[in-house]
Amino acid sequence: MKIVALRTLFQEKLSFLYDKREIDAIFFIYLDDKFQIKKTESFLNPYTEIEFELSDLETLAIGTPIQYVTGKTTFCDLPLSVNPSVLIPRPETEELVALIAEEEKRRKGEKPVIRILDIGTGSGAIAIALARKFENAVVWATDISEKALETAAKNAAACEVEISFLHHNILNDSESFLPENVDIIVSNPPYIPESEKGILHKNVVEFEPEGALFVPDENPLLFYDAIAKVAKKILREGGVLYFETYEKYHVELYAMLAELDFKEIKLLSDLSGKPRFVCCKKL
Repeated sequence: MKIVALRTLFQEKLSFLYDKREIDAIFFIYLDDKFQIKKTESFLNPYTEIEFELSDLETLAIGTPIQYVTGKTTFCDLPLSVNPSVLIPRPETEELVALIAEEEKRRKGEKPVIRILDIGTGSGAIAIALARKFENAVVWATDISEKALETAAKNAAACEVEISFLHHNILNDSESFLPENVDIIVSNPPYIPESEKGILHKNVVEFEPEGALFVPDENPLLFYDAIAKVAKKILREGGVLYFETYEKYHVELYAMLAELDFKEIKLLSDLSGKPRFVCCKKL
């Protein structure tokens, strides 16, 4: 099938799920990941024949995210494998990595080795990106899902970084399994209240791992509380805790961290102006 015809077919088959712009975005990702054809090339050579698999479009038409169809995504310019056992990394999380890198530059020379722990690593995106940014980093990453850890380990190997992956449930397992005197703890934990499932697109609710997304309405800070309490024990003096957060609970999270005696608590917005990140120090 010619590229131009396939683009029209994508529009026809996916219009009930997405708007035209989203369908085009999916189409160009598909071309790049499956056929290594860039968007510009598709415009220059619209009549190029490609061997298209109809099953891919059928899978997309039931709401499956394009990243799960191709098995690929990109995070901080790093190629990652993804599958339904891991959350698809979002662009906003790249901003969290950039924030950590910028903050650490300001403290450059403070320590010859940076000890980093990523809690709830999923695909390994944050841990891998930080390991690539800091040559002097020693990185650990945890997750409750063994399948997620398998995916993360493969991604780390593909990106040529060394990370110690730990099977750990932050809600129940002892911190004795975790490293001590850590310089940085970072986490993008589950934070969407279960009552908000109805307002999310089906490609999120029906296909991405529920345990990586949702929390009980009555306890939306469940994971933040558990992580912060562990951080108080294993961060070194002067160590920093970073969170990606849900904008509705910024004030509550600030209060919780203050009650746990964290200092220099900062509430930060993403590039779109939404409250998104929190960082604080153990002093």
